[in-house]
Amino acid sequence: MTKEQSAILKGIAILLMLVYHLKTIPGIEGMDGFVGQTLRQATYPISYFMYVTGYGLYIAHSQNRLSFKYLFKRSLKLYIALWMVLLIFVCGLGSWLYSGKFSLQPGTLIPCLLGWKWDYCVFLWFFLPYVLATFCTKGLYWLLDRLGIPVMLLFTMCMMFACSWLISRYLDSWLIWNTWAYIPVLTLQMLFAITVGASLAHLTLQGRSVTCNWLMGKNVLIILLLLVAVLIRGQITITVAKPFFAITVTWLVLHINFAKPVKQVLMELGHKSMFMWLAQGFIAVEMFSEYFLKLHHPALIWLVWLAFTYVVASLLMPVHGWVINRKKW
Repeated sequence: MTKEQSAILKGIAILLMLVYHLKTIPGIEGMDGFVGQTLRQATYPISYFMYVTGYGLYIAHSQNRLSFKYLFKRSLKLYIALWMVLLIFVCGLGSWLYSGKFSLQPGTLIPCLLGWKWDYCVFLWFFLPYVLATFCTKGLYWLLDRLGIPVMLLFTMCMMFACSWLISRYLDSWLIWNTWAYIPVLTLQMLFAITVGASLAHLTLQGRSVTCNWLMGKNVLIILLLLVAVLIRGQITITVAKPFFAITVTWLVLHINFAKPVKQVLMELGHKSMFMWLAQGFIAVEMFSEYFLKLHHPALIWLVWLAFTYVVASLLMPVHGWVINRKKW
């Protein structure tokens, strides 16, 4: 998987994320029934980011760059992005437009700054488990090199099944109220998708292709296969199906010959995906949902969300880059 393909996959994941969140917001018309269920099941985006992360970190591991110092610096850059978004939407716009909506008391502010709590925006639940999962890759890849891909995929898949079972059974009654237990469960659940990405990188470094030559560039056939996969996924409601469907979509996407304008758009979205993900919950749910609901049509709401999150990411990314470049890493 090249850097271009990684960026394209992240761009696709961002588009899927915006569709996925349409179903999570009450009041949006046309998101019930077959269409709503299919979109809800087929657009879960997190696995794609995990694949790209697992792939990239394994490349760093193969180059002997995956130290705890490397992971700490990488995580600090993510935290700076989170703090910038919280500064803008919680301390800035939130305090100005919705006085009293966001508590700035230390008991609320500090855990949210650390990602330990997501009181300000429920869509930020993934942040700390994702950071912790990247730190787990140090040991995960050590085991992968020694035990092999099949063993590690089976091991992390079993962990994912166990974590998914715990979440389905105890989320509302216990886990959601005990962050000290919920975050480790979410972290372990993510390791299977990261291992999938790492396995792809491992095979690539060995010179083994994971694509099929006969399918490469046959876009019409690939799109038909994607539609079939989406329709099948729409009827499967179990949580553990999410990463396996994402594996199928990722594999098919690697075969697509994208037109240059489409490739440029997806890569642009992929490069800005971090800020778009962090900001989207505030824009779509926490602060401006009442205005978006007036648009009524899901496709129109999706397009406006896309435009708003892209503009915010475009404004924040240069500032983030300036902050990062001021420090000698």
